[in-house]
Amino acid sequence: MGVLLLGVAIAVELFFMIWSFVKKDRHDPEKMIVRAGSVVLLILLLLCGVLQGMFRYGLFLFILILQAGIGYLIWRKKKDQPYQTGKQIAKCIGNCLLYTFALFLAILLPQYKEPVVTGSHEVAVADYTWVDESREETYVNTGEKRAVTIKVWYPKEEGTYPLVVFSHGSFGTADSNTSTCTELASNGYVAVSIAHPYQAAYVMDTNGKVTIVDQKFMSQVYDDNGDDTPEGESHVFNNSREWMKIRTGDENFVLDTILAKAESGEEPFAMVDPEKIGLFGHSLGGATAVELGRTRNDIDAVIDMEGSMFGEYLDFKDGAYVYNDEVYPIPLLDMNSREVYDQAAALPETNGVTYINFHTGENAKDFHEVIINGISHLNFTDLAMVSPALASLMCQGTASSGHATVNARVATETINAIILEYFNYYLKDSGELNLQEEYL
Repeated sequence: MGVLLLGVAIAVELFFMIWSFVKKDRHDPEKMIVRAGSVVLLILLLLCGVLQGMFRYGLFLFILILQAGIGYLIWRKKKDQPYQTGKQIAKCIGNCLLYTFALFLAILLPQYKEPVVTGSHEVAVADYTWVDESREETYVNTGEKRAVTIKVWYPKEEGTYPLVVFSHGSFGTADSNTSTCTELASNGYVAVSIAHPYQAAYVMDTNGKVTIVDQKFMSQVYDDNGDDTPEGESHVFNNSREWMKIRTGDENFVLDTILAKAESGEEPFAMVDPEKIGLFGHSLGGATAVELGRTRNDIDAVIDMEGSMFGEYLDFKDGAYVYNDEVYPIPLLDMNSREVYDQAAALPETNGVTYINFHTGENAKDFHEVIINGISHLNFTDLAMVSPALASLMCQGTASSGHATVNARVATETINAIILEYFNYYLKDSGELNLQEEYL
C-alpha cells in the first residue's frame, strides 16, 4: 500500500506540473481541493482498516493536511501568485521527495496478513531478563555478568505442556519467529525465544536497557560468509567456536533456569513438562539447537532451520575439517530452502563430505530432511513478511539471494505447520509424522 500511495502522490504532482506548463498557471485552488480530498480519503481508509498503522501513514497524512491548509490560506487571500516554470519544477521534485520520506515506513514495513493460528488455546506473552552469575560478559570490558532476555508464549489455560526453546540467527531478535511461537503456544506448548545480546540486532531487557549488535561480530559474519578457501574456512571455524560457546552458554542457562523455576512452582514455568523438551533455531540459532541436542540428556527433539551445524565440527587442521562421527542421539529435522540446499550439495568433497549437515544426518539416529522451494533464508523468520525489502537486503552477500517467489505468509504458515507436526509427534506422541521431502 505504501508503494501504491507513493505512486499515486507522485502521479498527481506530475499531472499538476504538466498542467501548469500547458496553462502557465499555478492551479493553487485545484491543488488545495485535491489535497483536502486526499486527507478525507486517507482518514476514511484508516478508519475502515484498509490502511493499517498510523506509524506507517501518519506523517504522510500530516503533510497532506499541512499542504491543504496552506493552500486554503493562499486561496482565502485571493492574491494571484506569478507563474514561474522553475518554481513549479522545484515544487514538484520537492513534494515527491517529501512524500517518499513520509511513506518510507509504509514501504519498509508494509501491511501483511497475519499467519493463521490453528490452536484453541488463548496465548499469553511475558518477558524476563535473567543474569547468569557464572559468566562474565565478553563483548564489553566492564566486568558485568552476562544478562539474557527471553520472551515466553504460553497457554492461558492451566495445564502441563511441553517446552520448546527457540534461538534466533545472526542479527535476529527475540521476536524473529513470533508467528511460530504463537502457533505453538496456541496448540499447547510453552514456547521460549532467547535474545542473544550483541549477536541480536537489538535486545531490550525488562529494565528498558537496549543492547545493539556488536560491530565486530557483524563483520565476522559477513566477512566469513561464502569464503570457501582454506584460510576462510579456518576463520569460520575459529569464529564459530567463539559464537557457539556464547550461544550454547545462553541456552543452557535459560533451560536450567526454566527447569529450576518449574520445579519450584513459579508461574508460568510451573506448567512446563520437564520430560518433554524440544529445541529449534534459525541459522546460527539452528546450529545452537543441534549442539545442545547432542550435549544435553534432557532434550527430546531438535529442528534446525537452515543453519550450518557448526558444533559438529571437531577441529580444522591441514586445511580440512574434522567431523564428529558419533551417532546424533535424538530426532533431528533439518529444514533448508532449495537454493541453499542445492548450493550445499554442489560443494566440493572434503574427506568424503560435502556439507556438515549431510554428514550429521547420515550419522543421526532419527533424521528427517525437508526442502522448501521458492523461499529465501529469511523466510524461516517473520522478517520476510514484516519487511520484504529489509529481508532481501540482509540476504545480499550471503548464500541466499533473498529473491523469494512464494508469498511470505504462505511460506510462514507452511513452515509453522511442519514445526508443529514434528513437535506434536515427538513431544506429545500425537498424530502421524508425514513429512514431505519438498514443500511449495
